Amino acid sequence: MELISKMLVASLILVNLSLASQAQNKKQVKKENKTEKVKLKDHACTQACHDSGKHVYAHGEKGHVCTSACKK
Repeated sequence: MELISKMLVASLILVNLSLASQAQNKKQVKKENKTEKVKLKDHACTQACHDSGKHVYAHGEKGHVCTSACKK
């Protein structure tokens, strides 16, 4: 009887651990989907493009690469 109780407790612990790990994976997938859904706009030249002699892409435009300045 004691062996059955230990096996039952061990199996319950394993089930709880597997459920907890699956819950964390679902949250991570939701975060990744949010970033994929953002539609980028086509680039429209501004005065900054004309002043520098090259394209200056704004945040959210195709061709833009985020830097630490974007995260502020």
